[in-house]
Amino acid sequence: MRNELLGTILLLTALLIGCSQPSPSPTSACRACTSFCLDTSDGCVFGANQDNSINAGLLFVNKRRVVKSGWEPSTTGEYARWTSQYGSVTIVHAGYQMAWAGMNEAGLMISTMALDETENPAPDARPPLASSFWAQYQLDNHSTVDEVIASDSQVRIADSVDHYLVCDRKGNCATIEFLGGKMVQHSGETLPVKVLANSTYQRSVRVWQKGVPRDSSLRRFARAVDRVKSFEPTSAESAVDYAFDTLADVALDFNAWRIVFDPVNLRVHFRTNRNPQRRYVEFSKLDFSGQTPVMMLDVHADLSGDVSDDLLVYSHEVSLKHTLDFFEKYERLDYPPAFLDAMLRRLESFPYEESDACAPAD
Repeated sequence: MRNELLGTILLLTALLIGCSQPSPSPTSACRACTSFCLDTSDGCVFGANQDNSINAGLLFVNKRRVVKSGWEPSTTGEYARWTSQYGSVTIVHAGYQMAWAGMNEAGLMISTMALDETENPAPDARPPLASSFWAQYQLDNHSTVDEVIASDSQVRIADSVDHYLVCDRKGNCATIEFLGGKMVQHSGETLPVKVLANSTYQRSVRVWQKGVPRDSSLRRFARAVDRVKSFEPTSAESAVDYAFDTLADVALDFNAWRIVFDPVNLRVHFRTNRNPQRRYVEFSKLDFSGQTPVMMLDVHADLSGDVSDDLLVYSHEVSLKHTLDFFEKYERLDYPPAFLDAMLRRLESFPYEESDACAPAD
């Protein structure tokens, strides 16, 4: 029963931050997201906007060699079980292990955008994973877009209200949607532009090609496409500036944060509405082994520049307070604090493997 309720919490959390028609009202808590990938002379740069009246966020450094499992069985009684192969840096809304966006050591990047048309696959023999945990699963296990697509034969996404832009270090990208109960992906020749907002990719491209975008999502998509297609390939460093300018161009008035992933230099850059100073985390300064504690940071912390050395040791109390405040502020869920405490401890309890290899090779 406890595991089923955890799944319910994650579903309702997704609904809280997953409505695709934005509103500046904190009580409606709607979001509109835009993501894109820029090809550079030495790799790519990935930008992601979160336009959301919910602006609470934490950054986590997730460890490799952690033994994890899902909390709901498949129709044959199987649970998803894996050991994280890669460390990652993620940005979350509600709490630990509930990834909204992130990048792993291998340079795989993912961002989440609401999609009203989402229809989850029906229960089957594949072990299910709630959407935010599904995103963390991808960062834990994969280095390429092809591997993410192939994982649909191994696990089943559940409780999603979103679609996703996924890119790898080489600039290969895919949009991943769940329509009619099946994964629909666009990559390679079926991905003419590496942009995604809050309409299905197929509709977005069709309307963009006609030049008549009407709603917010399609206008943001078209503006981002114009920026991406106008970009002249250059170094990753200068591309980061261009990515932030693009995010500013497509942001709505209640933008919560802007994130730019640089997989070439393995840096996560970000700025938020409560701290507009640009900050970044340098992977080379992080310890993804199980020999040190998990690290975390409030995305709005009053810092600037390289914040890699400013991360704080993971605190159950701080993480729990963040989750409790999240639910209390938006008054959509009414779970006793003791229950949420137990659920968070469940996510914190995944054990490390005793042997922890060095960072995976590129």
